[in-house]
Amino acid sequence: MYRLSDYGWMIADSGRTQAYADSLRRCVTPSSVVVDIGTGTGIFALLAAQLGARKVYAIDANDAIQLGRCVAAHNGLDARVEFIQGLSTSIQLPEKADVIVSEIHGILPAHQRSLFSIMDARDRFLATDGCLIPRRETLWAALVEASTLHQETLGVWGKDVFGIDMTAIGSTAVNTWHKSRLRPSQLVTTPECWAVLDYAGLQSPHVRGTGVWEISEPRAAHGIGVWFDWEGIDGVEFSNSPLSGQRHIFGQAFFPWPKAIDLSPGDEVRVQLRSDAVGSEYVYGWETFIRSRAGGTETVFQQSDFYGRVMSPSGAAAATT
Repeated sequence: MYRLSDYGWMIADSGRTQAYADSLRRCVTPSSVVVDIGTGTGIFALLAAQLGARKVYAIDANDAIQLGRCVAAHNGLDARVEFIQGLSTSIQLPEKADVIVSEIHGILPAHQRSLFSIMDARDRFLATDGCLIPRRETLWAALVEASTLHQETLGVWGKDVFGIDMTAIGSTAVNTWHKSRLRPSQLVTTPECWAVLDYAGLQSPHVRGTGVWEISEPRAAHGIGVWFDWEGIDGVEFSNSPLSGQRHIFGQAFFPWPKAIDLSPGDEVRVQLRSDAVGSEYVYGWETFIRSRAGGTETVFQQSDFYGRVMSPSGAAAATT
């Protein structure tokens, strides 16, 4: 669950918040009914009311919604904003919405039950000609040279500590991914689009895609960098790419390889990425196939953050049944 400071940092990300505000401005009218999923402290619900929406339903399971009520009353907007605490998938609304706005993902859009919640809200709440904010998110990937990030991932699990060999835990550590701040110079390859989440037509909460690169210059690579571009209404957008010159709260995701690989011109690298909705969360997987042009050999890495979780044998058995 988000902390209060997390909500504050998200609002303070002016590029992100401005994109949402501009999209709302383009579609909210005095007759609009707006639903804000994952409202938190209520910023988008309150912006919709401020823009003149007739009725706003602000939904969130987090107790931070109580603070949203306080802010609404303090700004004289409480008459038009109804705060509902709970999961949107368990809530019934008395009328259809003209606009559904949501910001319920983490570093990447597939987070906890985010995509399932958006599809459910679209199918049950949205009027036929209604608007979704965001409208679309595009996922990108590139191979990255990031020795420091790789070392931080392995940490003490890749070496001896006071004479104790900790490397038995290394195979677990390299099956975890985390937030990073990638620089353009760290990108070994050009970005490849591996998935497009078009929310109006999205039918599955599972996200899968492939990136293929032919290496043009000798570089070392330590894993995969992943990020997203966000698109709202009428071309309003922002980019989380390290090449965009923008800096957003999300950062980029770094998916490490078990070891660094020295790549040569002509080598081919194929990465299959997936995020599978399992229960109330997502399991991410990344499979890498590296074919050497010189020797024709292939290196294969099959990784998943499922294998990066610390579980007892009984817990692991329960997770797979």
